[in-house]
Amino acid sequence: MAGFFGNLSNYHSFGHNKFVPELSRDTFKTILYSNPMYKNQDAFYKEVVDTLYPQVEEEIFNEDKPYNQINFPDEGGITGYFSRSMTKEDLGRIKRFLASRDIDLLNTRAFKYGDKIVITIGSIDTYRCKKNMEFEGQMFDL
Repeated sequence: MAGFFGNLSNYHSFGHNKFVPELSRDTFKTILYSNPMYKNQDAFYKEVVDTLYPQVEEEIFNEDKPYNQINFPDEGGITGYFSRSMTKEDLGRIKRFLASRDIDLLNTRAFKYGDKIVITIGSIDTYRCKKNMEFEGQMFDL
């Protein structure tokens, strides 16, 4: 678990190699449930364990494709930077869109919802945040 927290995921921060916990899923869950905050019905910790952990459990433990490598989804990998519905064409358009607005791609996450791409930016500046912007025939929310 220390490796997970040290890398903020179960991929090494170098080389994009995945590691899985050296314990069973049940043991891992037992550790999560053993935290005293889990017994508090009002604790945010309990909410995270109950709602978010089931959403990431498969990605934490699965060593099969696409879960075993960080890569663009249409190249057989997995990433937290782009939703799985993205294509390389989408990524190219996102890069050009962000460049046109003088925003660095490295500080963003992009998610495709139907015909719209929503981009989140890790910043306290909100002056760039706008909705329903069209760029190269694609709608964006920033």
